[in-house]
Amino acid sequence: MTRRILTVKAQGPEASTTFCIEACRGKVWITSYDCPHVCVAILDPSQADSLVDLINQTAKEARGYRP
Repeated sequence: MTRRILTVKAQGPEASTTFCIEACRGKVWITSYDCPHVCVAILDPSQADSLVDLINQTAKEARGYRP
């Protein structure tokens, strides 16, 4: 099992959230650590694919933004 970790800026001064993504028992587990809160999403592989598509579409939209 390979654990992949991404830490990003969160709302609030100097706040961050850490995402831990791993495959476990044929599912994709996404754990979010935003102290003191922890949230776990367990996705079927097809749901993980849909999430990736949504993120890619949104990133493309964000890159095209012109103020």
